[in-house]
Amino acid sequence: MNLYRDAHYTFRFTEDRLIPRFHLEGVESGHAVTVFALTDDGSRSHLLAKARVGEGGWVELAEPLVVRAGSGFVAVPAPVYTIRDEAPNDADGVRLVNRLAFNGDAEAELVEALRAGGYVRASLVAECEGRIVGHVLFSDLPIVTERGIVSALAFAPMAVLPEFQNLGVGSRLVPAGLDACRDRGHRIVVVLGHPAFYPRFGFSPALAAKLSSPFSGEAFMAAELVPGALTGVAGRVEYTPPFGAWV
Repeated sequence: MNLYRDAHYTFRFTEDRLIPRFHLEGVESGHAVTVFALTDDGSRSHLLAKARVGEGGWVELAEPLVVRAGSGFVAVPAPVYTIRDEAPNDADGVRLVNRLAFNGDAEAELVEALRAGGYVRASLVAECEGRIVGHVLFSDLPIVTERGIVSALAFAPMAVLPEFQNLGVGSRLVPAGLDACRDRGHRIVVVLGHPAFYPRFGFSPALAAKLSSPFSGEAFMAAELVPGALTGVAGRVEYTPPFGAWV
């Protein structure tokens, strides 16, 4: 039997269960849902499934969930949020997102130093019910070549509040940020990030192969905002002074 279900769609069971589907009251059909396992203290654990709400609030799972007696899962409907340019009064919210996402002040201080130094070329936030829940920033990253300086951008940091992670916020922020950079005339973006995440947005280690930097390997990637922007470009990326402690 269902032991309880709270307002956050947490389900626990007193006996072993095979769950092929479950019901979410008040969630519209078509809404994306992410399902997480529960820890003993009731907090979110690892990802179990992703699905969409069907007719009548029922969520049909591609594979049934195996739930042991006394355990359960939490179903989190995708948050409704807006992606927009950072505004001056967002500074406190942006700082908080970066502090909580990275469990420290280093990234938040990097953002403030890049902003103060005039290096920021695009900064976007994800806002949910008046709260900043995600942030991406792009700043100057010149490429020094034998033929002169080629303009590029460094993509760092990207931050999402812990309770909004794995809910698609970052996957919307990244393309929105790249579109904003493209619209502002930028052609090349470089990132140091997870090689299983960023390639879906056009980043590739191969595109960064001719760029020397303090970083190397599959995590050091580049993307062309304009096709062919990196053709014939070989040189050294120069991170701006706020990155000093990182490079």
